Amino acid sequence: MEKSIIEWILDVTEDRKVETAINVQRKSNKYERLHHRIDDMLFYCKGCNRVWQKNRKMMSKKWESYPSSHIPIIGKQKKKCPNCKEKNNE
Repeated sequence: MEKSIIEWILDVTEDRKVETAINVQRKSNKYERLHHRIDDMLFYCKGCNRVWQKNRKMMSKKWESYPSSHIPIIGKQKKKCPNCKEKNNE
């Protein structure tokens, strides 16, 4: 006895869901190994209310800051920026 149309559709769609889930997992694993999480690289300074990051060695400046209104501060580690550290030392 042949499968009904409904049974065939259910079988086919289930197989496709599994295949796409496996492919999505493969793609995400590939990118996780290559990139760092952005939130791990950005820090929030309460003193000046800015988000900042350390620059790579190739850049002329050692760090860069952004207004907190441009980047959400949720999920950022709280750390004093080099500018506020210099002000506190003086």
